[in-house]
Amino acid sequence: MMISSAKNHAHIILTMVFLCISLSLLEPVMGWILILVVCAVVMRSALYLELHKHAPSVRTLNLLALLSAIVLAYFSFQLGVLLGMINLLVLACSLKLMQLRSMKDYYQLITCCGFLIGCGFIFQNSIGFSIFYLFLTLLLLLSLACNISPSLGFDTNLKRIAIMAGQALPITALLFIVLPKIGPLWQMPTAKSHQTGLAEQVTPGDIAQLSQSAELAFRVTFKGAIPVPQERYWRALVMEEFDGKTWRVSAERKAIQRQYKRFNKEFTPTLTGKFYSYEVIAEPTHQNWLYSIDVGVPEGPKSANQIWQSHEYQLTSHTPLVSNFQYTLRSYPETPLNQAIYSVDRRINLQLPDTGNPKTQIWVNNLRSQYPDDQEFIRQVLAYFAEQPFEYTLQPPLMQTDTVDTFLFAQQQGFCSHYASAMAYILRLAGIPTRLVTGYQGGEMREQNYMSVYQYDAHAWIEAWHSDLGWQRYDPTAVVAPDRVEYGLRSAIEEAAELIDSPFSLSRYSAIAWLNEFRLLLKDIDFVWTKWVLGFDKNSQKDLIKSLIGELTPKKLALFGLSVIGLIVLLLAFFFLPSLHRKKPDHITLYYQKSEKLLNKLKIYRAKSQGPLDFANSVKNKLPNSLHQPFSNVTHIYMCHHYQQNTNAQKSSNRTRIKQQWQALKKAINRQLKN
Repeated sequence: MMISSAKNHAHIILTMVFLCISLSLLEPVMGWILILVVCAVVMRSALYLELHKHAPSVRTLNLLALLSAIVLAYFSFQLGVLLGMINLLVLACSLKLMQLRSMKDYYQLITCCGFLIGCGFIFQNSIGFSIFYLFLTLLLLLSLACNISPSLGFDTNLKRIAIMAGQALPITALLFIVLPKIGPLWQMPTAKSHQTGLAEQVTPGDIAQLSQSAELAFRVTFKGAIPVPQERYWRALVMEEFDGKTWRVSAERKAIQRQYKRFNKEFTPTLTGKFYSYEVIAEPTHQNWLYSIDVGVPEGPKSANQIWQSHEYQLTSHTPLVSNFQYTLRSYPETPLNQAIYSVDRRINLQLPDTGNPKTQIWVNNLRSQYPDDQEFIRQVLAYFAEQPFEYTLQPPLMQTDTVDTFLFAQQQGFCSHYASAMAYILRLAGIPTRLVTGYQGGEMREQNYMSVYQYDAHAWIEAWHSDLGWQRYDPTAVVAPDRVEYGLRSAIEEAAELIDSPFSLSRYSAIAWLNEFRLLLKDIDFVWTKWVLGFDKNSQKDLIKSLIGELTPKKLALFGLSVIGLIVLLLAFFFLPSLHRKKPDHITLYYQKSEKLLNKLKIYRAKSQGPLDFANSVKNKLPNSLHQPFSNVTHIYMCHHYQQNTNAQKSSNRTRIKQQWQALKKAINRQLKN
């Protein structure tokens, strides 16, 4: 059946929903496809407003589809399977929107939009986007309601959808809690463009750029004691390869790790001293590294099965972090880092570039000749950073060649990676095994409940080898800008001019009490959503059910499942049984209502304030005699049935006559639509 988009509320709602979905997929969907989406939306809006009368011809759409498919096929090898299929689906929906001529087209587009909403959760699953996609789902249902019952009016259909959503909410919550939590049936492919946060290589200045971002990196909930700010060094990556400018994760170290993983020989350090117990919820990075305070080890079988411990005391997950990743750790800060293979560590961490930075080499040789003891030499290097007019800045100058020479003796301005890189290079020149560690330092506490660590907390420090203590942490940044470690990055740069362009440019609003409380409230809501909704996995489900029914036995689980099913049945009965007991319209009224629906096909609707006779007179003024006469007869029979005394014979005759008149009206309208 052909349908028109002129003043069609169902079509315009569906069009706006599709536009919103496509814009929410701005990152995975290619730009030229989004342009095609906008063109389709503009065309459909013009048809709705009757600014244009005709949709593109089938031949034009087929040609456009062929050209679009060729272009998409060309780019599909770069996109990968998942992104290619999403782009294909958005492209197909935009073409279908242009071709929206029949009920079949409409229902296909409704189904595809629902699937695209599901795809949106692959890329965005925050509470804000979840509410947004829920709103779009309700709009899809509203479009369906307006399409199925256009005569009820927009307000009535909106009320119906709101009631249905309210009825579905408790059932959805029950199913979310009790349905088995299974792993994904497929693995989302990773792409370089999706990587966020730290990287496997660091050039001085990279972390300064990362520190301009206020995006969340991870959250931490401590169970008991909380480490002081000076202990909040969150290890992520260890860089051991240096070419004179850039630090990288050592290729030799990667090969060693692959060998250990192949033979399932995980590093298990001996732990001593006090410990901190905490739970981490890491944001998606599409990488495998995790965050921990030294020395971090998994706590509980769930985390132990998810995490791998390497010989450089680095934690990684077995799969990339494509969604929020929740794990539990214990950290033992008093455990010495001297339990790895020293010969391997020394060989990797004494490597130096062949050329470059001659001034630094001369300076180190002179200083080393004066201080042959390693500990004293390191103290002198730190004293140099403290005594010279070094400046801690988010906007260090460019250093193209001999970066360490330029930084140490000319510019003397830099971020944490400049200081760490320079000191690591100095110590290696002095024959002290040294490596650079990247991660995060600090975090924002929320009333002793949890800590939020952001990208602007990214930090770099070094570890130098001592023969009796093993690897020891040194942070030259703490010498130049002690407030960076004690109070965070904000305090370290609050007097700098670059604060205007940094993520702290809004920090001035923290002084306004209600704005700051509102900001913290939003963070609390997001934390609860991440922990209890996004983090609700099969282990959380098992713990919840166990708290409700006690020991998990097959009998108890069966009874629990039957109880949930019974509760859902009772809810459904509560919602729908009252409507089943409502008095159904009689035979005459039913055919009168069916006759009104037939007129809806001709875009003729009865107003709520309009009586049957007034409506019949208005139909008479709008339609020819062959159409309005059967409806007038139906109305006459309907009025006689309700407002006259009728014998049983007359009632039987009225039932037969109204059916005949309805059939005559139906045939006349069908002929009119075909013409």
